[in-house]
Amino acid sequence: MNLVSDEHFRVDGSLIEAWASLKSFRPKNQGSDHAPGDDDPGNPSVEVHGEQRSNRTHQSTPDPEARLAKKSKESKEREARLCYWLNHLMENCHGLLVDSRVAIVTGAEERHEL
Repeated sequence: MNLVSDEHFRVDGSLIEAWASLKSFRPKNQGSDHAPGDDDPGNPSVEVHGEQRSNRTHQSTPDPEARLAKKSKESKEREARLCYWLNHLMENCHGLLVDSRVAIVTGAEERHEL
């Protein structure tokens, strides 16, 4: 019995937000987790306005595999978030989900094969 076509497939990709705050996206190899005199060390005050941050120089402390990303480079209204990439392989004829994978954001996710 042929439930799945062997010709008609599509891949859909989406970003899923990590369970980490942008406050946790700190320079790699940073010593202190909070500023001296900070009244709440569990939720430190972090000033990030005007600071250039990238995946090469920064890392999330609670979730080091999360990457700073946004869905579209042309999208100016949305800021980047700490994310993972989710791919779905769908069979077109019957609309069946054949495969699903979560990956670390690299910038070439929709071009990778499932």
